[in-house]
Amino acid sequence: MKNILTLYLLFITSFVFAQTESIRATYTAEFIFDYEQSKDLFPKDLQPVFKSLIDKGIFLDFILESNNQLSVFRAESKINNAQDQSNMIVQELLTSEQNPLFKDFSKNEYYKQYDINVKTFLVKDQIPNLKWQLTKEKSTINGYNATKAIGEDIEGNEFVAWYSTDVKYKDGPHNFANLPGLILKTEIKTPFFTTIFTLKNLEILDKPLKITLPQKGKIVTFEEMRKEIGIINQ
Repeated sequence: MKNILTLYLLFITSFVFAQTESIRATYTAEFIFDYEQSKDLFPKDLQPVFKSLIDKGIFLDFILESNNQLSVFRAESKINNAQDQSNMIVQELLTSEQNPLFKDFSKNEYYKQYDINVKTFLVKDQIPNLKWQLTKEKSTINGYNATKAIGEDIEGNEFVAWYSTDVKYKDGPHNFANLPGLILKTEIKTPFFTTIFTLKNLEILDKPLKITLPQKGKIVTFEEMRKEIGIINQ
């Protein structure tokens, strides 16, 4: 009887721990620019500096904090006022990521605030359904077993992600999610550059994180915001 009680208490303790733990994952993002495609984003006097920076490699760190119900993904580096030209280019990248991205898994939604000109938008949209196809291809990323998954968005763009069932969180960088484990590595491609996120460090926290969703700004979907600011036709 004593042994049964001991096993029961161990089970309850482990169950409570599993429900209350949270994670803090640090990712390194490598920005790989196509110089010819993207040089005109910068004034001509900054283009040689931009080319030098590309050749050296552009890396920024991001942090994902998740309690398996809500999560927040933000740039770790802070904007500063240094006048070094290469630093100014990096700060320009950081400016686009100055507001965190939140996920609410109870609604399968993500939230991100955008400050554009004098307007503030709060994008509230569904976490993209990438129709993940799980493969049998395996790898090891930062000491964790990882499995390759291939996803595709509604526009036909393909995404590759490596996830680990060793970490039972269906979360990942940016608005990637909904795989059987934490996404350790993935990439996002745009016409100008590719961003590769790779897990750098993972902390298992024994206390749940308190995460509050943003509320400031006009609530829109991502497509509604793009239409309003004139990126796509009405």
